Amino acid sequence: MKTSIYELVETGEALPFDVSLHRVNYVPSHWHNSVEIIFVLNGNLEVTVGSQQHRLAEGDVFLINPRHVHEVMGLDDNIIATFLIPMPYLKENIKGIENIQFQCESQIVTPEQRGALDQILQLLAEMVQLNNKKGETYELDMGIRMLAVFSILMKQFRTSGSSGAMNEKYKERMLRIITYIDEHYRDSISLQSLAEREFLSVPYLSKFFSENIGLNFQSYLTSIRLKHAVEDLLLHDEFPIADLALNHGFPNAKSFYTAFKNRYHMTPHEYRKQYRPKMAPQKKEDISSHYLNFNHSSALGIIRQFLERSKWREAEKVGVLERRHYEIDAALTGTAVKHTWKNLITIGKAKEGLHADVQQHLKYVQQRCPFRYLRFHGIFDDGMMVYHEDEAGQSRYNFRYVDQLFDFLLSIGLKPFVELGFMPSGLASDPGKTVFYRASYTSPPKSVDKWCALVDHFIRHCMNRYGAAEVESWRFEFWNEPEFHIFWPASQDEYRTLYLRTYQTVKNISKALQIGAPGRIITVDSVSIVKDFFEFCRNHACQPDFIPLHFYPHEHIEDRVNKEHIGQILDTDPYCQLLEEFGGISSNPDFLKEKLADELGLLAEYELSGCEIYLTEWNSTAYHRELTNDTLYKAAYIVKNLLDNLDAIHGFGYWVLSDNIEETFPSQQLFHGGLGLIAQYGIPKAAMYAYELLSKLGSAVLARGDGYIVTAGNGGYQILIYNYCHFDDLYAMGDISFIDDTHRYNGFKNERTLKMDIALTNIPHGQYKMVIQTISRSQGSSYDTWVAMGAPASLTQEDVQYLKASAIPRRHVQYVKVETGAALTVHSSLEPHGVELIELAPTYD
Repeated sequence: MKTSIYELVETGEALPFDVSLHRVNYVPSHWHNSVEIIFVLNGNLEVTVGSQQHRLAEGDVFLINPRHVHEVMGLDDNIIATFLIPMPYLKENIKGIENIQFQCESQIVTPEQRGALDQILQLLAEMVQLNNKKGETYELDMGIRMLAVFSILMKQFRTSGSSGAMNEKYKERMLRIITYIDEHYRDSISLQSLAEREFLSVPYLSKFFSENIGLNFQSYLTSIRLKHAVEDLLLHDEFPIADLALNHGFPNAKSFYTAFKNRYHMTPHEYRKQYRPKMAPQKKEDISSHYLNFNHSSALGIIRQFLERSKWREAEKVGVLERRHYEIDAALTGTAVKHTWKNLITIGKAKEGLHADVQQHLKYVQQRCPFRYLRFHGIFDDGMMVYHEDEAGQSRYNFRYVDQLFDFLLSIGLKPFVELGFMPSGLASDPGKTVFYRASYTSPPKSVDKWCALVDHFIRHCMNRYGAAEVESWRFEFWNEPEFHIFWPASQDEYRTLYLRTYQTVKNISKALQIGAPGRIITVDSVSIVKDFFEFCRNHACQPDFIPLHFYPHEHIEDRVNKEHIGQILDTDPYCQLLEEFGGISSNPDFLKEKLADELGLLAEYELSGCEIYLTEWNSTAYHRELTNDTLYKAAYIVKNLLDNLDAIHGFGYWVLSDNIEETFPSQQLFHGGLGLIAQYGIPKAAMYAYELLSKLGSAVLARGDGYIVTAGNGGYQILIYNYCHFDDLYAMGDISFIDDTHRYNGFKNERTLKMDIALTNIPHGQYKMVIQTISRSQGSSYDTWVAMGAPASLTQEDVQYLKASAIPRRHVQYVKVETGAALTVHSSLEPHGVELIELAPTYD
């Protein structure tokens, strides 16, 4: 893009003005037919309008009138918000605006204007936030605030005339002159040569240039040469300063040094040393030519803090109300469903399944929402004491803890879904390679033969104890997330070889035993790993019996962590550092559905469509301290995603059941953002109750759509309604500055109260018992109950009992009579994130 004295302001389709966040080094002299407002969020700037220089610091606002030539220079690291409001938009809304000028500069406001300026700051900050949050009515909300800004400007900051403005009638001439300078700034350009090109005298052109730009010809030419030189100064550390000077039109290095120091108040060497280390690799045109790209999260955090401390707090928001009506034919046969999401639930490690609290959590879930399989890590962890070597180096096995775990699971109706890993320390080739707070060893075995012997002894022991038919109904997942160096610190060739030997060991015991691999995160770009793995399996006759997958909606994790050497940079506390890389969440509310569809298509390419597919881990985040994990949001998230993907695969292993997980150091806080469905002390979260309501759905789907499903079963009907609201763009980018322990609902968009009426037609006449269970912030969310009771840091036994009792979903029972030929209409009103189940069962009185 060529630099021009005249800048055409482009706006998006949604807004008739531009609101942007930037970091700036230097923007040369230019003008546009728009009002420009600069709001400094951090750092210091120098803005020159005509010949007048203005210093701006954090919190300052500066307005530049249309057709005024100006340049902007950053004096240090800075973050600014810019607002460009084209004149056509202003003319539509403000009578006579073309004859009005404003003088709005926070450094020189009078005491009488201070309150008005504070209101402008508040409105500007809100627009930055709205522009990134992009709620359903953000265009309208943005327009209201922009007009409010100009209402204040008209009342308090208005001046007359157009002093210093570029004369519009000379625009074409100026464009020709400036374009010529842009294209030939490296050459020896003189005022004389330009005058001859324009058929003007030198004195006239000199005066014309100064009056319309505010700079004399030589100063402007120097500024353009400096702009391009600074670009290369930052991009190319290896370029000598003297070469930079000559390459960009300066007659010699001395003239470059002089011009540079006059403009930047430091030498080129000092400037390069100060700014280059902070410059991330970018496209050339992004550096110094224009406003710079940067991490928006830091700027948005500043905006959020500004809004929180501003005395001009936004008035209480008017909520959005959305009404929907559906008519469902109850006489339909419906589509049979198996509810395969019931096949799988998860805990962290095998040893945790022996803890009394986790066992209580497992009993709880099996009583209220029974699952078929329990998936876990670490069957061979040292905590399970399965393996050691004697002084002679002979392998010794002990399956006492394994027996205790499997005995318990089978007693409550759960079959083991065993991940074959990690490595016993006595068998690890590199005992220094570990993961998790309670260490699991991740290196390959020092002896593949000894590993295979361990697997062989383990499975044969289980078959002898529980019977071949029982163990053949279990699932054995081979190793966890080999695409991450932290979980598999060896080559993919070694992974495939160990898988082959393990596969052969298992199948030599019984062909009916089920083994699956590789358990990888489908939101990480690992197509090459998948391709190589399945080609290997095809060539070595070791195709897996099922495919385990993991899902965490962090779209660009591979952009933040090197894919080829992932985890190698994480030397000090690798697992916690890896989790921190999972900051930010996909802004796509249908991400799971789309990624599963992609994965099914990929597996079809490798002729694996017949394989069972299990999500052995899935959640809205991989982070153990994600504060929304405890909130009502999780209830709607689970319901939406399970219903969106109903029976799409063979199992959905939500990660995890219990907050009592030993992957990270435990938190002293009850609601610390843990991944579990159940908090400490056995307190169910709203997410757990979502599973309980889902478990009551019938075996035939009559209808489903956005926010609802209607099923039939056990002689009655079930209607499940949910009001899902996704994370807003700020939260999705990783900005969590606006939530804390007791305020965790500020990161969502399109929040509305959902009123839904569902009319069931052709329902058999008679009397029905209607049971309505509602999960809301007032009832059914233990986190919100905890906040309401004062958010105590520590709990007594009475507190625990109170939370358990008061956090149960609201229950309402009534009886309704349906006449022959009449429809039965049920009404639901749900707050954001709410979930409601309506059960209709005929009575026979």
